[in-house]
Amino acid sequence: MKWAVAAGVIAQSLILAGAVPGAPVQASTAPPNRMAQWPWSSHGFAEESLHFATIPYPVKTVADSTLPQGQTLLLQPGRPGTEFCVGSVTTVVSAPVEQVVALGTAPVHAISIGGVSYTYDRVFSVLTTAYNGQYSMNGPSGAVAAWDGLPLHPGDVAVDPNIIPLGTYLYIDGYGPARAVDTGSAIIGDHIDLFFQEPASQVSRYGIQFHKVYVLTARPASYH
Repeated sequence: MKWAVAAGVIAQSLILAGAVPGAPVQASTAPPNRMAQWPWSSHGFAEESLHFATIPYPVKTVADSTLPQGQTLLLQPGRPGTEFCVGSVTTVVSAPVEQVVALGTAPVHAISIGGVSYTYDRVFSVLTTAYNGQYSMNGPSGAVAAWDGLPLHPGDVAVDPNIIPLGTYLYIDGYGPARAVDTGSAIIGDHIDLFFQEPASQVSRYGIQFHKVYVLTARPASYH
């Protein structure tokens, strides 16, 4: 019974296919089975080379009138992207991030004092006072710079970081080359406190003086 049913099913299939029982069966002209083609590949995945590639990040330069002419400052670091390549067709996996660089346009000026040349981009008048390394003038932290924690030396000055950023090199009339490394609760606005090694009796005689300060564009050779 099982074989009879099977033979009947085969015969019916041949009739539906247009073949007559007993007649020779023609070979199919349909293409052989193959993997379906990918939408973005003309030859199918199995026949294409594939790899990941790096997409370079673009660099954008913006003018900055607060930086000395020719000086650059990185505002936003760039990051390369990644793409997946199948043959000649690519698909972006992660887009690159643009790098933004500021290019200074502020004019740079030069002065010569005592045979030493200094370049600066800003000059203004400030109120100056004096302090030394004693406890009463520095508080519990002692005579160390607020910027890097190193001991204070002549040429180190305390500033308001909102006016002069810490680390800035300066030339102060009546004082000489200096660097902004310290801060103080009483140092607000256009006020600079000058560090001296002299004893308190001499420092106290400095009083309050107004001097011109040059914001330098490079470390002065005569700075300690």
